[in-house]
This record gives sequence, structure tokens and C-alpha cells, in this order.
Amino acid sequence: MVTARGRRLQLRRVLFVRVGRMHNYNGPVPGDERPVGGGRYNKNKIGHEVYNFRKTKGRLYGYFQPPKRSRAVALERIDPNAADADKLNNVLVVYVAPDAESGQVIVGWYGDAEVLRKQAARSPGKPRRFGHFCSALQARCFLLPDENRNHQIPFGKGGMGQSNICYSLDADGATKRVSWIQRALKFIDDYRGSNILAKPEAAAERESAAAAEKALARSQGQGFARTPQERRALEDHAMSVAKRYFRQKRFHVEDVSSRYPYDLRCTRARKELHVEVKGTTTDGNLVVLTNNEVKHACRPHNSCALFILHSIRLKDRRASGGKQRILHPWRLQKRKLTPVSYTYRL
Repeated sequence: MVTARGRRLQLRRVLFVRVGRMHNYNGPVPGDERPVGGGRYNKNKIGHEVYNFRKTKGRLYGYFQPPKRSRAVALERIDPNAADADKLNNVLVVYVAPDAESGQVIVGWYGDAEVLRKQAARSPGKPRRFGHFCSALQARCFLLPDENRNHQIPFGKGGMGQSNICYSLDADGATKRVSWIQRALKFIDDYRGSNILAKPEAAAERESAAAAEKALARSQGQGFARTPQERRALEDHAMSVAKRYFRQKRFHVEDVSSRYPYDLRCTRARKELHVEVKGTTTDGNLVVLTNNEVKHACRPHNSCALFILHSIRLKDRRASGGKQRILHPWRLQKRKLTPVSYTYRL
């Protein structure tokens, strides 16, 4: 993947592909048996993309459905010099999947991928009976945990369109002048969050944090978020209040929660403040931090703040009220951390 920032869009080889929604794309397993959405094939059978993030000798082999009429990838719409090519290297392949709340979102990508015009006759590893359209080194690929799959890709006219493939070039070779492509590339270039392809346990951090939050709430006789929708309501409410607070303090506020191990980047007079935001129904004397949040807050060169909105009322999936507590500056003291769990590598 070309990562040089500021490089013009037309110099990048980019391909957006829509697939069904899964957690791991590592084969059918209980609770993650088949892709959801992504085409008619997935309704009755297991779509080929079920193995798109399965590692085979250090590489990933990806499948997606090109247009039925051609059953091919128009490589010249990725690079205008590839009209006669059978394959194209150094392509950023961005995987997009349906999302119940956001329409469709980025779930992962292959960097520096090889894209084939025609489907390979056979792929290494599984599924043996299906060929791939693209492949890449595992080290150049990212699969986002569910909580970071919130960068929306517009659907329909002006967006990704009806086809499961979207090129960065028009049919005449001109660069598409649509802002959503540039925003998607910026999201990918700036992403500093977890990659569950390299660190599978990162996918459990959110669930572990939610379980710890429930235990705290029960111990105080408070209500707690039982569903992902209720957790999102708490988070959204706390984020909204925190943004308003720092804007009133004359900061420029940017939500970076889907890309970085903190929530808000606040800038003022060329100084940068990283804000961790916590929303809770408890009294706020204890808050739950993930491993990545702790590591970021412990780095001495980071200027951090902790914004807590506690005693939030939660009713019918709606969050309201709450009391603010702000630690600014926030210098995390390790003696006040209580480890909840570890992973132990053998």
C-alpha cells in the first residue's frame, strides 16, 4: 500500500469491493458461520469471502463478486496503463460490508495487493474449490475489530453504487472526483487502532470492558448497558457532552475514536490534547480502560485528559443527564490500575 501522505489520489491504485459481513472471515465457525448480506449468493450458500482473512503461508487470498457480464476486474480502471495486463500489483483493496446501523462500512483492507483480471483457477489453502481475485502479504493487511468498523461508505448514486466493485477511475480513465473516496483513504492512512488479524484478542477488549462495567454498576445498584445499542447510546451521549465541553474551552475538536486509542483530538494554539472519554451509569470513581488506552496514556510525550460523564440515566436505549468529571492534565498512575485479565503466550 502506498502510504505517503499528501500523494494525489490519481497516483494510487485503489479498488473498493463489497462482501458479506462477518467477524473474522477465517472460515465458518459457530456464531460466525456465514457472511451476512453482500449478494444473493450469501442468502442460501456460504459466500466465498468467508476465507478472505485466513492466513496461508504468510499470505491472504481474497474473493469478491465482479460484474456478472464480464466476471472480470477492469484493471485499467485501477491504473490506466493496465489495459492489456492480466494482473496488477501494489493495489489497495478496501473491503466494505453491510452494517445494520451505518448502511455499509469499511471492515478491512489488503495493502500492496496483487489483483487479477480473471479469477484464479485455484487458491492455496481453503477453500480449495474456489479461486481468488486478489492476494497480499499478511503483514500488509488489516481486519478491524467490530467497534472500529464505523467508517461509512455511501451507497447508491455518487457512492459505491449497485455493483460489488467500485473503481477509483471512471471508464475514460479520469479520477473520480468524489469526496468519500478521499475520506476513506485518509481513514486508512491515519488508522492506528487494533488489527485483529495480528492480535485476535483485541476483538475481545470491548466485550471484556463491557463485562467489567456491568460488574461495577451491579455493585453500586445501578442500571447498566445490556446490549450493544445501549452501550453505543452511553458512548454517544458522553462523546457529545465532551465535544461541547472542549469546544467551549476554545479547542478545535476532532473525533478520532475509530482510528486511534483515544477518543478526541483537541488542538489549540498549535498544542494537541488527547482526550479519553468515558460514559457510565456508575458514580465514576472507577472506570474501565482497555490495554491500548492504558499504553497510550502512559507514553510520556502524550498530553492527555480524561473526561468522565458519570451517573448517566439509561432508559429505552436512550442516555441522558450525567455529571462531569475532568482530569486535565491526566497522568495515569500505574499503582491505581487493577488488572482484570491477561493473555499468556506459550
